[in-house]
Amino acid sequence: MKGSVNEHRLLTRQTPSSMPTEDVKERMQKLREILDEVRNRLNDIVTEAVERIERIVPAGPIGKAAGNTLHADKKPTQEHGKLPEKCFQTRNSLLTDLFNESKHMKAVYNVWAAILFLLFLHTISHDLIETGTVQLGFLTIFIGFDQFTQVIKIWLLMTLSSFAVYVFHSFWAHQRVKFQPNSVVLEIWDYIWLSMLIAYQSAFLYIPAQAVLSAKFPPPSALVITMEQVRMMMKIHAFVRSTSPRVISYKPHAEGKEMKFPGFSKFLYFMFAPTLVYRDNYPRTRTIRWSFVVSCFVEVIFVMFFVAFLYERFISPTYGDYGRDPITVRNFTPKLFNSMLPGMGMYMCGFYCLLHAWFNAWAELLKFGDRMFYRDWWTATSFDAFYRNWNIVVHDWLYTYLYKDCYEIIVPGNKHVATFIVFGISALFHEFILSISFRLFYPMLFLFFGGIGYPLVYITRKTPRNFGNLFLWLLLSFGNGALLTFYSSEYFARVNCSGYGDQIMDAFVPRSILCNITSPANVSSI
Repeated sequence: MKGSVNEHRLLTRQTPSSMPTEDVKERMQKLREILDEVRNRLNDIVTEAVERIERIVPAGPIGKAAGNTLHADKKPTQEHGKLPEKCFQTRNSLLTDLFNESKHMKAVYNVWAAILFLLFLHTISHDLIETGTVQLGFLTIFIGFDQFTQVIKIWLLMTLSSFAVYVFHSFWAHQRVKFQPNSVVLEIWDYIWLSMLIAYQSAFLYIPAQAVLSAKFPPPSALVITMEQVRMMMKIHAFVRSTSPRVISYKPHAEGKEMKFPGFSKFLYFMFAPTLVYRDNYPRTRTIRWSFVVSCFVEVIFVMFFVAFLYERFISPTYGDYGRDPITVRNFTPKLFNSMLPGMGMYMCGFYCLLHAWFNAWAELLKFGDRMFYRDWWTATSFDAFYRNWNIVVHDWLYTYLYKDCYEIIVPGNKHVATFIVFGISALFHEFILSISFRLFYPMLFLFFGGIGYPLVYITRKTPRNFGNLFLWLLLSFGNGALLTFYSSEYFARVNCSGYGDQIMDAFVPRSILCNITSPANVSSI
């Protein structure tokens, strides 16, 4: 490059009359060759850099790289003190790309399929020897989804009531433009509708839960209602929270144009799209791959049978008689350690069934382009990274509508308080789902998630990479095994043990703690 600059200076100092024409052409040709060489070298450097980036960041989605950093899918705002916004992109789920591109990940998938097949054979042999018939998990699934027609009716009523939110929210938005800006009447109008929204959300939280408790649905059927109940509440909050600022900031006299309030079709699409963050428009794919949809739903069915096999082979034999015999540390401890593998198996089943197979099926049906429902949480070295990457769908809602509002409005600039609030509310609703679905109050998940999980976010941030990932998996295995033990023992204790004789105590006092005293078998042994 230095030589080319000197030649250029030499050419500029000499006049055409003092330099022969042929000499000028020769020098210009050399200069052109030098510039071509520089350009080629720069192209090589850029190509090499791109290849390195592609090796580090897995190729995501439909031709675009899926970022793996904290705000890889966040778009920074121009306002000072504002956190980045969620940015939707067209991309596949990580496992979809890994299964298509990596034979090693495909082998892991085949291992799980082989385990399912072995459980299938184990179930056949067990049923034939013990009962002389073959159930194959069908009886467990049929019992679990008993009264499913009632579940569908309740779900339809919840869905219709959520549609009513759009009608009333649209009415509030279009009527408020008729009031004078900054007037007392306008402020009263807004507070009236805000109070109505809070009352509606409270009723939406209470009525379906009461219906589940009254009907005494089995846990799988109850889980369908409670999870859909919480999902719709989050969707309604997201829609109202996202559209209200544009309504409030709209100035008809100053702007002189119609307010851009989303139509019902946008609300309807959002209610069924596999995301909890509202946008008027999302990246869309052009076609529906029906073979992909069918394969995802088939995987959902297979996972259901896998869970049924785990229940029949490990959970029911271990905890089915809980409370009928004296409970001691000596016979309780083996149950805890025997539950770690089944607990981890159910945890992985829940992840794959819901966050991968189910969400991808609906995303494909709705041509929803952004399929990043999770990141590579299995490689996380800290609980901070694990919580961010494990469930992107819920994490995005918590970040957008809870963490950002706390950080920017409620406790400006205080990320520790905002994080604590997020953990507390998240743990509370997780516990709500389990308590209503299993008809028991045993806040172990709240304790594990909020009391232990929150400090682990800060404790594990600086752990070495290899040890951090191993430590994460050990705690996940122990935690899921412990939760399975506590909730299974409490569930079967309520089946096998007599109650306390008081409605409030029966509802809120764990029966498994005093089961060996209240159980007739244990009383006689004492």
